[in-house]
Amino acid sequence: MAAQTKSSNASLLVKSATHSQDTITRQRNKDPESQTSNSLIPAEKDDIGDVAVVDHTAPVQMSQFKRIVVFLSLALTMLLASLDMTIVTTAIPKISQEFDALSDATWISTSYMLTTTALQPLYGRLSDTFGRVVTLTVAILIFFAGSAVCGWTQGLGVLIFGRALQGVGGAGLVALVFIIISDVTSEEERPAYLGVLGAVWSIASVIGPVLGGVFSDKVSWRWAFFINLPVSGVVLIIVVLFLRLPYPRGPLLEKLKRIDVLGSLVLIGAVSMLLLALTWGGKSYPWKSARIICLLVFSIVAFGVFLLIEWKTPADPTVPIPLFRNRNVCLSVIGQFFIGIAMFVPLFFIPIWFTIVKDSSAIASGLHLLPYLLSISLVSVVSGFIVTKTGRYRALVIVGSAIMVVGAGLMILFDEHTNQGKQIGFMFLMGFGIGLNIQILLIVVQTAAEIKNMAAATTLFLFMRILGSSIGIAIMQSIFQNVALPKINSLASQHPEYASTLIASFNDQSLIYKSGLPNDVRAALVHIYVLGLQKVFIANVPFAALGLILTFPLKHIPLRTNFKPTLGE
Repeated sequence: MAAQTKSSNASLLVKSATHSQDTITRQRNKDPESQTSNSLIPAEKDDIGDVAVVDHTAPVQMSQFKRIVVFLSLALTMLLASLDMTIVTTAIPKISQEFDALSDATWISTSYMLTTTALQPLYGRLSDTFGRVVTLTVAILIFFAGSAVCGWTQGLGVLIFGRALQGVGGAGLVALVFIIISDVTSEEERPAYLGVLGAVWSIASVIGPVLGGVFSDKVSWRWAFFINLPVSGVVLIIVVLFLRLPYPRGPLLEKLKRIDVLGSLVLIGAVSMLLLALTWGGKSYPWKSARIICLLVFSIVAFGVFLLIEWKTPADPTVPIPLFRNRNVCLSVIGQFFIGIAMFVPLFFIPIWFTIVKDSSAIASGLHLLPYLLSISLVSVVSGFIVTKTGRYRALVIVGSAIMVVGAGLMILFDEHTNQGKQIGFMFLMGFGIGLNIQILLIVVQTAAEIKNMAAATTLFLFMRILGSSIGIAIMQSIFQNVALPKINSLASQHPEYASTLIASFNDQSLIYKSGLPNDVRAALVHIYVLGLQKVFIANVPFAALGLILTFPLKHIPLRTNFKPTLGE
């Protein structure tokens, strides 16, 4: 079997284990060579229904050509899902103008964010129950349908529904890419693949706003959605023709019984209430309003109920509670929450800084993020190959997190007088640190998790990153508003003839330079916004630091060389 894995056919070893992670870890520590000799751990019979029976009698063969094609399709899938998160941002003004609904335009992004975040954990268990290929195919079709609805809509309500439908599919695209990569690669070679996927995500973050702006200005905002149709069609064809993975056999009714429907619905409700409270709080409604307080309280209660359900669920809980008893998994997923905050704050607020201080357009502000995103991309790829070559990852995660904290601290120095060299240097440094840990932490999780919970652990990790970014942006927006708005109101009282422009500039920073403000008033207004952004960057440092602190107790577990986990039982 060991020789088979080294052949040119790049054989995919199919296995399933119900052994505890402690047993696997003891085997690794006791006899590192057992990674080769014991690469297949016999599967035990499922004791909950007659489902999830995978044929382990022979390995699934995958030629080098098919493997390359499959990985390219997964990379294209990642590009598709990542692009859709950012491409709409620069198209929203044109959409709002066409439908004359500026006040409701935020739902275009909010509906997508809610479904994408809330459904991440569910896709892990769905792929365990129905198979990776079937689940990915359904996710692509849903994403295709949502894109079509958005592109051909004639009303804002239908567009918001289409974006929510896109989010349902998009959650599956992101989750299944990482899960399938864990199926078709060994832990030893997986970091290199994950590094490339990280680079794809960063590239999409750069070109998304640019494409959205180009489509809106030169063709139509609808092409921000139409572009998904041919790309998702190509991905679907490749998946159907080339991707062959084992799938659980058994009666459909028994499979449906294993789905944690109640837990998933409670989690979706909890996440939705929390994100709505953070999105509306301080903007649409005061923080002390009954609506916001109720949403926050009920979301906390719902999270508690969800944990209770997962603890009592006998079959396949959406989030298995034993995952949190594993040191590396627990530390990594919680750390990913804080790193998600630290990583997305520059993505959101650095373009605002360039708009306010440098009078950059929305597209140009996005392009100014290149030092940050390219450093994440390049270092993510390099770190992946380093881990693949050396098998060591703990030091990279700690060093990367430390550099991230330094970069987050240096961003506090951004002001009206920061020169271009410092701008590039500070962003590059923080991106460098994030690139060293953002994908490698997933390796930490997958190496430590039990094989039967591999998909659940992967989607939990991704869920915590997205949840962290969503909550972090909402917190930082509130900080920015609480610092800037009182000072803007004070400035408006000093210059009543410009009061309306000064107040309106909070929602449209382009007015700072387009409304004919005197130089002294404009300089005072810019300084107010800079102070608000500095408070945001100050608040970001503790989150980055928490991410660093949680990396210190991580334990190094040797990577499996021939162990290619597939479907969990």
